[in-house]
Amino acid sequence: MEMPLKQLKEGLETLGMLNAMKEHSSIMEELFCGGPPTLSAASLLDLFTIYYSPRGTNRRALEEVAVGHWQNWIIEVEDGDAAVEVDGGDTIKVTLESVLVFASGASAIPIFGFKDNPNITFFHENINGRRQVFPEANTCTITLKLPIGHEYEEFCHFMTSGIIQSPTFGVA
Repeated sequence: MEMPLKQLKEGLETLGMLNAMKEHSSIMEELFCGGPPTLSAASLLDLFTIYYSPRGTNRRALEEVAVGHWQNWIIEVEDGDAAVEVDGGDTIKVTLESVLVFASGASAIPIFGFKDNPNITFFHENINGRRQVFPEANTCTITLKLPIGHEYEEFCHFMTSGIIQSPTFGVA
């Protein structure tokens, strides 16, 4: 058994992996033994970089309200309170995983994170004179675009409905 372990150690050293395993043992343990960490509201909220308009502008004020709604809604999602009733009386709930799939195409945060930081931007423009009400996502750049100018209940409804009604990639 000594010889195979020696060969394994030598192989890991040539790639610099042995040193990385020693320096980052907790991350490597998750990588090799535990799978991705459990998704939580806090980890999902920490994941995104928010791109605001300049301070003091009307746009910024609307964006800050939308971010407050986003944060509260994510907590509702974690608690299992974000749902939409569909025909026939069935209820479909949004999960943190479905929010992440909507925004990124991935069902879990990769152990070493995403290559590019996921980000949040906002809808300020009207489409054909109508305000955008549903969220949009670009899974290539991992950009989530939030609607603005809604009361909290409307925001929750549009976020929940938008994610439930969106086509999915399945599990990435």
